[in-house]
Amino acid sequence: MLTIKEAYHILGLSPQSTPKEVKRQYRRLMQQVHPDVFANGKTGDILLAQKINLAYSLLKGQMGEVSSQPSRKKEKTWENSWDAPVNPQAYTEREILHYAEDQEGNILGSFSIAKGKYLWTMEEDFRLFHLSIYRCVREILEEIETAFPAEPEREKRQFVEGELAYLLAQQFIDGIGLLKTLAKEEVEEKGSKKETYRTFVLSAMAEMSEASLSPKPGQLLFPGGIRRHRLNLKDAEGRTIGYLSFPDDRLYYVIIPLFEQRRVQVKIMVTGNGIRKKYCSLKLWIRLPEKTSCRQPENLNQQIERLLKKYQLYGSTDQR
Repeated sequence: MLTIKEAYHILGLSPQSTPKEVKRQYRRLMQQVHPDVFANGKTGDILLAQKINLAYSLLKGQMGEVSSQPSRKKEKTWENSWDAPVNPQAYTEREILHYAEDQEGNILGSFSIAKGKYLWTMEEDFRLFHLSIYRCVREILEEIETAFPAEPEREKRQFVEGELAYLLAQQFIDGIGLLKTLAKEEVEEKGSKKETYRTFVLSAMAEMSEASLSPKPGQLLFPGGIRRHRLNLKDAEGRTIGYLSFPDDRLYYVIIPLFEQRRVQVKIMVTGNGIRKKYCSLKLWIRLPEKTSCRQPENLNQQIERLLKKYQLYGSTDQR
């Protein structure tokens, strides 16, 4: 728990400091103590760097609310180091990572400022979210591998890493909530009972399997089944065109799970923009009932446990 007063003290500033002064002082201090700056970072420097980053994060978020004059009101505190919704059913905790920058704003590296079952929010850099998931994967698999009689095969390890990361990431992403942010929403009514549906419209891409099958603008494509978390696309004649891809990586962890869970209907149309040999641009309509829950499916933990049990069984046998 960190107070605003303590945050100013850690940065060596007064409550009258301007946002520009706070940012400049933060960068100066991080350049001096962050472990990534030096080859042999000491534990003390690492802890101090974490304190400095926490202090800066608190002041940055509160700067608009903190008065330039001393206040008699009770100071707000930094609870658990991060302010975000949590998923108490998540399989494991994950780190919240922040970038450290030098005085010129160049990224020096990243380090953890908090740990918990926090959902990803727009305030968290998605690349760092992705890194936090793979750190979870590494810790989980390394613990299992301590009982292995030999090193796991590289291809097997990479497959399990990818599957585990895919499942864990879903537990920390509010899929419907993210769709509201990244896509345009339409509301419609259908049927005598006036059942309400939600339709999200967004841009996507098709990664082509064969250039000779390149579709034309306005042409409709259709789902052709999912394999290895890829949605294959077919034309009206049933020929495989390629698979669905996204210009925004965040959508991968939202759209594909909805297809896997059979929770949506879809319309896919080729647009007239960006058609090339290996890719073609798409317009995607994702349609689901209004009552569709934004909660993660309850069987994610079961899927994770099955995956890890298979990996344990693999490791307990003679791999060679």
